[in-house]
Amino acid sequence: MPIEKLTDTNKPRFVVDQILSSIRDGSLKPGERMPSEAKLAELTGVGRTSVREALAALRLMGVVETRVGSGSFVAASMNGLAEDAAANAIAEAIAASTEAVQLQEARAVFESGLARLAAERWDDSRAERFLGLLADMDQAAEGERYEHYIRLHREFHLALAKATDNAIVEQTEQTFIDYMDHEGWKDMERQSYLPNRRDYLRESAQEHRAIFNAIQASDGALASELVHKHYVRHYTDGEDVDE
Repeated sequence: MPIEKLTDTNKPRFVVDQILSSIRDGSLKPGERMPSEAKLAELTGVGRTSVREALAALRLMGVVETRVGSGSFVAASMNGLAEDAAANAIAEAIAASTEAVQLQEARAVFESGLARLAAERWDDSRAERFLGLLADMDQAAEGERYEHYIRLHREFHLALAKATDNAIVEQTEQTFIDYMDHEGWKDMERQSYLPNRRDYLRESAQEHRAIFNAIQASDGALASELVHKHYVRHYTDGEDVDE
């Protein structure tokens, strides 16, 4: 009989299938908190990156939702998706989630170094621009103006790149931002953040203000750490992300 070995490419699909099966048999119930990434990795025998991609795919499918500061939960209402999701829909969601997770990881690595360089080269003449952006981000968060906030968020990160006085860094950051305009990424953002829009936007605005404060104080190590945490937390459930 033909037996296929589990490969790196289908590990996220394996995790998705296991979670959907647990939802169907009632082991996981609507509204219930998902096990941590570490626990899911232990239970399924795959790495945490594969678990992260699987959870991101399930968010995109509407099966899992993220609550700021609380973790990932089985969606309270899935309209039967857990039972009826077609194989190609799952495959498409996993492909999109894999790209999104890899982009987020790449940005975490790149912008951690970017923030350190911006802190080393900080010029206080740039402060007015950042303070204006941060004030606008606070207002957008309070008003739950999600699309406006996302635009300001990208302007903030591009301004950070410009603060390095390095044209290659700025061009690379612009490439990352351009990629985030793809519809697949936008869908991922909406599924991850909109269920808790105001809480997410407020917390995000606070994170960006902390990053700016560290850079303005020329504390490159702290700025780098804060940027890394800012990116990584969107694809974890709040536990320690060091692996």
